[in-house]
Amino acid sequence: MKNYSYSLFPKPLILAGYTLFILALVLLLVNFNPDKSEDRMADFASSVATTFIGLVLVSFRSKISIDAKSGIVIKESGLLGINMSSEKIKIPGNCDKIFIRQKNKKGTGYYRSVLPVNYKFKSYDMFFHSKSGSVRIINTDCSRAVKIAEFLKSNLKLDYTLELLQDQTQKNESPD
Repeated sequence: MKNYSYSLFPKPLILAGYTLFILALVLLLVNFNPDKSEDRMADFASSVATTFIGLVLVSFRSKISIDAKSGIVIKESGLLGINMSSEKIKIPGNCDKIFIRQKNKKGTGYYRSVLPVNYKFKSYDMFFHSKSGSVRIINTDCSRAVKIAEFLKSNLKLDYTLELLQDQTQKNESPD
């Protein structure tokens, strides 16, 4: 069985996780100064919480495994080596390619009554394409989608197609 493992969070958030580790260590050293008479347990709890948040950012990983004999792709997500979720995807028998389609998504933040936050982002859905239909593999960002497609291509001998949408500004422009 072939495996491809990657961090769930992007590199800036992983760097933030390591920064939180260092911050938690500094807070722990500063808060246990014998001259301070404040509540040490509350300070210790804040350091532990900061460490836990950093640990989640650094150690949350996803893995894609291919069992070519049974025709199954397994997606797993884990934290600290503990498997948190697992999903099996059956590869269609007459699969001819892997299809990556860009989607523009919009959303609104959860705290709309306090601070209205609207956001737009590009998402990339990956599918096993066959004559009988398509089976969704994963939804991710562009660079990770291409890396996963390359991994699947090298192990399953399936080529991939990347479909990018043009921005609305580019569609509406006409040559003079």
